[in-house]
Amino acid sequence: MKQRAWSYLILGFSLLVAGCESTLDWTFDSLPKLTIIAHPYYYSGDTTRVRVYVYASLSPLDSSQFYTPAKLEVEVTELESDLTFKLDSTTSGNKVYFEFPRNFLKEGFQYSIKAYAPGFEPVHATTEIPKPSKITDLQVKDIKIEPSHLNDFKNILHYKVAFNIEHYPTNRYYHLVFYNVYGDSPTRYVVDPEVSDEIPFIRNYDYGILIDRNDIPEGQPLEFNFIDWSIKNQDLKTVFVELRSITPDYYKYSSTLARQVLVRQDPFAEPIPIFNNIEGGFGNFSGFSPNVVYSDLPH
Repeated sequence: MKQRAWSYLILGFSLLVAGCESTLDWTFDSLPKLTIIAHPYYYSGDTTRVRVYVYASLSPLDSSQFYTPAKLEVEVTELESDLTFKLDSTTSGNKVYFEFPRNFLKEGFQYSIKAYAPGFEPVHATTEIPKPSKITDLQVKDIKIEPSHLNDFKNILHYKVAFNIEHYPTNRYYHLVFYNVYGDSPTRYVVDPEVSDEIPFIRNYDYGILIDRNDIPEGQPLEFNFIDWSIKNQDLKTVFVELRSITPDYYKYSSTLARQVLVRQDPFAEPIPIFNNIEGGFGNFSGFSPNVVYSDLPH
């Protein structure tokens, strides 16, 4: 259940997406095209720079055929001011990515991205960074801790997380991510809730869940059940909840990718097309705004 450290979440998200798309059912022409994967956001407490991944593909079904074209250029524009930056590339291992400038992205603003390289059709897309909705009245309750019957060094945890959402008027779609901190460790681990009969949601392809505001019961807090475990003397200490207010394109892309991952496990299922909003190419450019809150467990 504990999947990864907080410090690797943004990087892991981008890398996994890039890898997933290379093995799923995209519709490509005979010639390779550019693919953009980027999810820009603004969060005042985060110093991480937003990354952009741009690839060309010779074969949509073989991730080894993804490559970075020579003389690739990527630029972003803030549409409200027409301010444009050409992004610098960075290489980490065998991955090449581009980074947004510091202090460039803002809530409520719109942005365009363009990528081009010799021999390829230029590709472009636009998105916005929504004004964030906010979590209120966070509670961790109905906590039950019992020893594991299989491992005497582990405890099994049952608990509920409940909260309300103060919706920004135009926000409809959300990506919820839950993190736990144990004992004295500062590391935050991702945990996913149990399936709910009360709140329909889609498990994201990587971590967290996707929710449509229209499926949230009016006048009631959202409540999720969790089953987790901890090592003795490293008990669950703090629960974090991140509410990402996401654009419709973010929701469509993430939900179709999640469904595609599921149907690929069924040889008789029809493939689900993955949503694409890159003009002239493939991929997804869509923004979000995070709101992070936390609660220590009651003593």
